[in-house]
Amino acid sequence: MFVMLILVSLMFAGLSVYCFCKANFCACNKAGQCDNPINLFWLGTIIAALISLASCCFALHTEQGTILWLIIMTSCQLGAVLSSKWQALIRSETPKLKDETLTGGIN
Repeated sequence: MFVMLILVSLMFAGLSVYCFCKANFCACNKAGQCDNPINLFWLGTIIAALISLASCCFALHTEQGTILWLIIMTSCQLGAVLSSKWQALIRSETPKLKDETLTGGIN
């Protein structure tokens, strides 16, 4: 039971971070075009985080469960941020290589 609650917490923490990233992506890249999905993604973020917190607290009681929830949410968010930075780095290097091959490296 203890392990299952921790796994449920991890799953909902990942879902919360996913919804958070989708809401930010939609707000930054498609401003004004997707207001309703942003609200749904924010609602999903909050509900998933609360379910994650509740399952951590049921598994380890209030104090230790909250600390574990903070660690889980921080590690999920950090993974998402590092992944987006890495993808942005890859995307920024790819066009430069294509431009150099098209012009023969002469600018």
